[in-house]
Amino acid sequence: MAEKIVIVTGAARGIGRAIATELLEAGFYTALCSRNRQTAASLGAEISSFAGNFMISSLDISVEEEVRRFISSVAEEKGKIDVLINNAGVVHTGPVEKTETEQWDEMMAVNAKGPFLMVKHALPLMPRGGHIVNIGSNASKKGFPGWAAYCASKFAVLGFTNSLREEVRDRGIKVSAVLPGPTRTDIWDSLAGEWNRAKMMSPEITAKTVLSVINQPHEANIDEIDIVPSTGNL
Repeated sequence: MAEKIVIVTGAARGIGRAIATELLEAGFYTALCSRNRQTAASLGAEISSFAGNFMISSLDISVEEEVRRFISSVAEEKGKIDVLINNAGVVHTGPVEKTETEQWDEMMAVNAKGPFLMVKHALPLMPRGGHIVNIGSNASKKGFPGWAAYCASKFAVLGFTNSLREEVRDRGIKVSAVLPGPTRTDIWDSLAGEWNRAKMMSPEITAKTVLSVINQPHEANIDEIDIVPSTGNL
């Protein structure tokens, strides 16, 4: 089987880290990126047994020149991109009137603009049979009090995904949205409030779902998939 080249953003923590590990174990070559150099280095040490099957870069996906350089480095190394998994995201919560404009701008830049930039620069390198997977959230379709800005950014991701799917369909490129509910990651440590981790899913559940999505036969596509804890929302 020909080597498959997969990009994963936000790969150093949480769901992204689980996706990266799942892909490497399945035999994919992974080009991984993270905004945080320390967590990227930690991931590199964790997956060192897969040396030769991955590359890791530190970049801010909301900055076009950094995205362009990263995509170019993958192209120079491998010549193509078979799968792009847009997973990176940031969260700030709070009432609208207490949400800082800088927080709104950061969520829109990373959560919505970032996937657009990655797609814009990856598409020219994606052959027929390519696949774009955008990781949204249950907040892509439902509003939650105190989460208005985050929900707005994730609604944007889903709208972008649905339009992109139709735009590239004739090029033989698939586009899928994976929308996980509450997941046990360290992102909750930075959010005010008490969160019942026992009711959350593990990151590995979403990672295995993503692998299933990209392993579908060429004549089938999973347009959108919701993953929710069996215990219900928090």
